[in-house]
Amino acid sequence: MKREGSYRKPSDDPLGVFPVEFRIDASKTALMIIDMQKYEYHPDYPVGRFLRAEFPEIFFYVYPRLRDIVIPNIRGLLDFFREHGLRIIYVGVGPLLPDASDMIPRRRARDLRRLKKTGIEHFLHVGTPEREILDELKPASGELVIYKNSSSPFTSTGIDQILRNMAIETLVITGVSTSACVETTARDAADRGYNCLLVDDACAAKNQELHDGTMRNFELFFGRVVTTRRTIEEFSLQVNRRKSSQTA
Repeated sequence: MKREGSYRKPSDDPLGVFPVEFRIDASKTALMIIDMQKYEYHPDYPVGRFLRAEFPEIFFYVYPRLRDIVIPNIRGLLDFFREHGLRIIYVGVGPLLPDASDMIPRRRARDLRRLKKTGIEHFLHVGTPEREILDELKPASGELVIYKNSSSPFTSTGIDQILRNMAIETLVITGVSTSACVETTARDAADRGYNCLLVDDACAAKNQELHDGTMRNFELFFGRVVTTRRTIEEFSLQVNRRKSSQTA
């Protein structure tokens, strides 16, 4: 993990493009947790066991990072947002139908190839235990959980309308995988006008190179790359000022 603000390099900015800047209103912000589900990101489920046996270099990068960095940091953000009554949105992946016929054809074909090659079921339809969010980050009662069947929920769900109904302007984005569903979601959100904070130490990819590449490009064109600590500090200032004004 790099220090916040260190991804940008002078050579990235030859035309003088300035960093993306915006003002944040905590009351119009949601924490978004992407694809932190058991099927792939619990080491004892089939994908984790397969990676440990066949691709140990991925396994011994991803799962320690999740255990030691990503999950604790998302948990810290969850605790803060819950304590202060701020919005929380979970995004998961999986089809509605058992045969996954509601998924985009390319993704369905890919998952069928994976099933044939590995024997691991990827069609995590409604009711399958693998579809559930990791226990450490389990949604609380009243927290929104949206399931997509594409990389970005903006493509296959009504999340854009839901966010606008909730008057959300800013998204604090966390989860997996940094270079796939997290990046696609964050870019889609930015292109729709949302202020996006991509939390460096609350995301993970299959390796550090992929993670860093996403952070570097996102910071240049789409939004801000932040740390968990900086996020909590920034929002703490806002909620404390709001409390002070209410008691004055």
